[in-house]
Amino acid sequence: MNENNTQPYSAEQPAQPTPLDVSVKITPSNKDGNLLAFANVTLGGCFAVTGIRVMDSEKGVFVAMPDRKNAKGEYHDVCFPTTPEMRKVLHTAVLGEYQHTMEQLASRSEKSRASVMDAIQNAKKSAAERPAPDKAKAPQQHKAEKGAR
Repeated sequence: MNENNTQPYSAEQPAQPTPLDVSVKITPSNKDGNLLAFANVTLGGCFAVTGIRVMDSEKGVFVAMPDRKNAKGEYHDVCFPTTPEMRKVLHTAVLGEYQHTMEQLASRSEKSRASVMDAIQNAKKSAAERPAPDKAKAPQQHKAEKGAR
């Protein structure tokens, strides 16, 4: 090692890529259209990529990397995987987390819908079980004549 505690580069020993820890946070889109969600990815706990989009097309759901429009009106990716293996890892992680998030949202909405329906059913049952008020015992309301208060 040299004085900076780094290993010297050797052309004989190609660098072996180490598997990265890929963590993904999905934010579903509320807008109609092809945009399904946004994703933020952290690679190895030390590099974050924001603005990744989960898109829908005729060919299916895909991951679109963050991009910018140049002066000619063409879009170019700001960052992107440089190997097919990393592209596969990144896309699998994003699409897997998107599917997981959508399943959780569906599960939550089913539970809340079920709880609302249960509350309505319980209210109907309790109303049906209560005896009707006896009109003879109910206090009579006097209608006020015009002008009288």
